Amino acid sequence: MLSQHTELDSITPHKSLVYAWDGVIVYVTQDHLNKAHAHFPALLQIGLGTAFALAVEDQPANYHEVVVMAPNISHSTDSQNQPYIAILIDPDHVLYAYLHPLLNGQAFCSLTASALGLFQECFQQLMLGQLSLEQAKQLVLDILVVLNPKPLACLPWDQRILHACNFIKQCVPQHIPTIAEVAAQVGLSESRLMHLFSEQLGLSMRQYILWLRIRYAIKLWMQGKSLIEIAMESGFSDQAHFTRTLRRMVDFAPSMLKANTTFISDDATEK
Repeated sequence: MLSQHTELDSITPHKSLVYAWDGVIVYVTQDHLNKAHAHFPALLQIGLGTAFALAVEDQPANYHEVVVMAPNISHSTDSQNQPYIAILIDPDHVLYAYLHPLLNGQAFCSLTASALGLFQECFQQLMLGQLSLEQAKQLVLDILVVLNPKPLACLPWDQRILHACNFIKQCVPQHIPTIAEVAAQVGLSESRLMHLFSEQLGLSMRQYILWLRIRYAIKLWMQGKSLIEIAMESGFSDQAHFTRTLRRMVDFAPSMLKANTTFISDDATEK
């Protein structure tokens, strides 16, 4: 446990915070409670007050201090009305090389918070929104290095799949590439590409593209666009479609985030 009797206990931010950059989202809140859902990014959860309750797939909830969770795992979290940090890292992002070895093939692993005690002051600043985006990026890297000083030298995926991901990211949302287009880029047949993509990353290419559209929508959100503008520009048929997809993938309602969250990104800060 980081500590139940530190300055962190007295921090009650009026809003939650979202720091975001390509492939990484850091969500900081005082009270986190969601329903069961699964998402593409791997997840690093850190409880800053008491342990948080985590239910994985169909299992009963257990209490944890720090959890690393693999991508695409159904889960729900209750922070017990205590400060809490969720760090979402896309598995095709370089930082995933720190998390993958910790999982050791499992859906999740539970760690003690003792190693993170040296970050107490930084966590306090993060909770209060006092860190710049660059400082938040450095903090995430520092945390990962402490949790795993020996990351993988490269991501554990087939290079053709990583190439496919990079190509798709260059296209979306302005253009949604076909399977044939991606297959031609990476030198695989369409059937082999679809099989390898799902086998490696745990979701279909269509679902991957949907996640990239959600990421782009969050970027537009941070720029202060309206929900209707966000839905249209990120390729959703209407605002309701965007809201349903966001709820299904991250279990957040847009109205709740917009009202209670401060966004900090490369593009803008929305308060």
